[in-house]
Amino acid sequence: DFVCSRFEKEVQIWAPSVDGLNAGSAIRKQYQGAAWGKALYRVLANSKATLNCHIDVAGDHADNMRLFEATGMGTLLITDWKRNLHAMFDLEKEVATYRGPEECWEKVAYYLCHPEEREAVARAGRERTLRQHTYHHRMQELLDILRKYL
Repeated sequence: DFVCSRFEKEVQIWAPSVDGLNAGSAIRKQYQGAAWGKALYRVLANSKATLNCHIDVAGDHADNMRLFEATGMGTLLITDWKRNLHAMFDLEKEVATYRGPEECWEKVAYYLCHPEEREAVARAGRERTLRQHTYHHRMQELLDILRKYL
């Protein structure tokens, strides 16, 4: 709500549902519906930035698909800081991070006003994802694990 209430025209929310939010939520006003498959990738490709917030069960670990979907599409990812995120991306060079609503708002405002920097971070994030975070990479890791037990 904090970010949406400050960027009424610049922010659109794509999510499966907003049913759990109160009727006056700023998120509801900017809610566009769900986007899956090709529609999701079109939204990401057409976005200046993608905000990411892990669900509570993630605790202090970064581990959702949005990290790789957004960066892989070449969109700036602004994500909540997590203890292990630095092992996946060079923070503030390949993805932008925030630790609370105010800092998230500051990062969004900054990158909207600095398109060259936004594009540089997005480009670096895409390069990292394509270099180290594809399904091929994950399957190689899985095979290495499985070989230990076969």
